[in-house]
Amino acid sequence: MAIPVLGGIWQLARRVENLFQDVAKLVQGLAAVRDELRQLERRVSALEGREELLVEKTRSAAAVAASNAVTHELVDMSRRIGALEAGQGGQRRVE
Repeated sequence: MAIPVLGGIWQLARRVENLFQDVAKLVQGLAAVRDELRQLERRVSALEGREELLVEKTRSAAAVAASNAVTHELVDMSRRIGALEAGQGGQRRVE
């Protein structure tokens, strides 16, 4: 009668051992997932920093382009006004 009891205890011990092995594998898997998440977090942070820099450079380039376009138009307009005034005998005062 002691042998069936010992067999049951042995099976229980094997199941507990298997459970501990499964838990150890799960812990290792979770550690690997945690490490990958940390790497992804670093990559996302780096990309966000690059995105902010790109936005600032784009804004700066747009401001320079707009300024150059306005300056070009003002210079062109000044030349045309000068040419019109020269064709009318010089500058006249508008009252």
